[in-house]
Amino acid sequence: MADELEELWKKLSFTNEEDANIVLGSGSTKAAKDRGKNCLVMKVLSSRSIMLDSLRKNLRMIWKLNKGVQISVLENEMFMVEFGDEKDKKKVLEMSPWSFEKQLVLLQKFKGEQAPKEIQLARSPFWVQIHNLPLKSRTGETGKAIGATLGEVLDVDVAESGVQWGTCLRVKVSIDVTKPLCRGKRVTIEDDKSRWVLFKYERLPNFCYKCGLLNHDLKDCPENLGPAKMQDTQNFQYGLWLRGDIISR
Repeated sequence: MADELEELWKKLSFTNEEDANIVLGSGSTKAAKDRGKNCLVMKVLSSRSIMLDSLRKNLRMIWKLNKGVQISVLENEMFMVEFGDEKDKKKVLEMSPWSFEKQLVLLQKFKGEQAPKEIQLARSPFWVQIHNLPLKSRTGETGKAIGATLGEVLDVDVAESGVQWGTCLRVKVSIDVTKPLCRGKRVTIEDDKSRWVLFKYERLPNFCYKCGLLNHDLKDCPENLGPAKMQDTQNFQYGLWLRGDIISR
């Protein structure tokens, strides 16, 4: 509807009265800004329609909030989430990513300068496990360097010494979900020969084994594979092996 109106406006010739500019001061936005401090903008990364009642019920259950939450439709599967407690909002953000019906839920802090149709939710935090690193590279510096090639580094799971032994090195990264999942990288350490390090993603929702995108799964892939090819998962470039078990910090 908004796109149709925009196209209509382009064709219109405005009268002097219509073209007169209305100047709105800070007083006109204060109430919305104050309420927005406890709000998040949310989108479910799905090609299917979202049932609002089901979404509300599911998120209230998994978020386990101290106080209530209101979820309102903004536009085109985009929602406003208003928390009754700022601590609840902070917890929900820190524990991201979340999913609804196995589809990724994107969350963004309230800013207010954009109309809903102008808001682009395209990033989500993930704990990424980096496998096949030599022991000498299980450091915070390594995590930051590799994580920075995936997106904005939010955290690295290392001890106070800056080193973390274990099955892998973990880094929390805000990744661009409009791109295919990155499966790994070639890394050269101290001028040694390069090696392939494998990435696994914790709490990874549905994604397409054909193209690696998070906005649909295999059966909804626009490439329209057909039933026979959908069963031949061994020839796909992506798979279950990208899912990492959740590791406690």
